[in-house]
Amino acid sequence: MLRILSVCRTLPTPERPGAGIFVFNRLKAMSSRADLRILQPIAYFPGLAPVPRWAADKSHAVQGLDILHEPMFYIPSLLKLLDGHWLSRAVIRKLRELQRCGPIDLLDAHFGYPDGVGCVMAARRLGIPVFVTIRGLEAVKIQQPALRRQIIDALNSATGCISVSHSLRDVMVAAGVRANNIAVIPNAIDSTLFRPGDKAAMRAKLGLSAHDRLIVSVGHLISGKRHNVLLRALARLGTNAKPVSLAIVGGADYEPQCPDALKALTKELNLTPRVRFLGGVPPERVAEWLQAADVFALATAREGCCNAVLESLSSGTPVVTTPVGDNAYYVSDGINGYLVPVDDVDAMAAGLTKALSRSWDANAISRGLAIGTWGDVADKVLNLFAERLMAAKSNQGAI
Repeated sequence: MLRILSVCRTLPTPERPGAGIFVFNRLKAMSSRADLRILQPIAYFPGLAPVPRWAADKSHAVQGLDILHEPMFYIPSLLKLLDGHWLSRAVIRKLRELQRCGPIDLLDAHFGYPDGVGCVMAARRLGIPVFVTIRGLEAVKIQQPALRRQIIDALNSATGCISVSHSLRDVMVAAGVRANNIAVIPNAIDSTLFRPGDKAAMRAKLGLSAHDRLIVSVGHLISGKRHNVLLRALARLGTNAKPVSLAIVGGADYEPQCPDALKALTKELNLTPRVRFLGGVPPERVAEWLQAADVFALATAREGCCNAVLESLSSGTPVVTTPVGDNAYYVSDGINGYLVPVDDVDAMAAGLTKALSRSWDANAISRGLAIGTWGDVADKVLNLFAERLMAAKSNQGAI
């Protein structure tokens, strides 16, 4: 079994149990197939940004998996181009500690910056292979000149890279990353949880009207998800015939002012009686709302591989969304939903109207989603690791 150290700053914690859940799901599946250690560097700055209380221990457990902690010095808001350097120092310390018990075969970094850049730096210092998974934020980070070259160089220097979406891979290749160094392995979903159900029974459980039309959206309350566009589209649907309501699942993230702005817009549009802000909820609760919904909608401006879209389709719920990221790979007009342009309120309203005005076969939508389990993802990832490691050894032997 490969002995792996997986590194990611964003993972579930006692304070944020839903953080980095898709990274964690992959690591959990890999843990039964490899000798896996998980490291979460904890950013701190003396006095101003201390280590959180929960991170004072050496590790914390999530679903039976230990997540190791290592303090990572950084300077808040300043010199962000050095974050990769600070992270590499933390990773090297933990690597040297773990290597006392035996060699680590490879580093497995999640997100291109600073995790990927820092892990490539550490791997160079210690002479071990490194793989980097890119998940979407890289498309934004490379727009910053100070970070662009670091990210591109790291991805080209890595033993191999994984992209969770085809569209993200295309963006990185266009920026200068070698195409043959990036494999696409999408995220998975739990089809035992996200599956078609009894809509009427679920609405009764959630205390919802059996007759109203319900739109559900899932996404953090940040500007990139464009919940404001969805709210304006809802206002244009009116209340003729059956009333239409909207439930938004998702909590505040790195734009703390956004939730209040969205609630103010809801009031301005006279939508308060028709809109619920549910906050962050566990996956089991998300699945219930998707089973209760008539339509899932997300007006997002940027995605990689959008798990909310996949979970909706797996639940048999038609999707109205934008063609960003890999959404167009999974949503087909009239088959399982509709695609509309980004920031087009009229088009979103028209797409919602069409989706709400017809009957859908939930089981057909669910069956049409060709995506594997987290176990399948883990197998693909580990196979890629083994293939690239073998190729690297062959190349070394030929020199």
